[in-house]
Amino acid sequence: MSKRNLIWLVVVVAVGILVGIAAGWLWGILAAAVTLVISETVERARRQRLRAARGVEGAPSVKDAITDRRRRR
Repeated sequence: MSKRNLIWLVVVVAVGILVGIAAGWLWGILAAAVTLVISETVERARRQRLRAARGVEGAPSVKDAITDRRRRR
């Protein structure tokens, strides 16, 4: 798990717990879910910007993902 993913995980759990304590468990779960959706949107936009900076258009294929991972090893 990357550092960014761990940070987002801590934020989602913290929001869920804090809102759950303040407003009830159902609101806590709802707030955590909304935070999770926001984190996914932010990360998708980041990945899209990174792909655009590399000059890659469109969504990456599975083959591209495997090739990139093998290159990083």
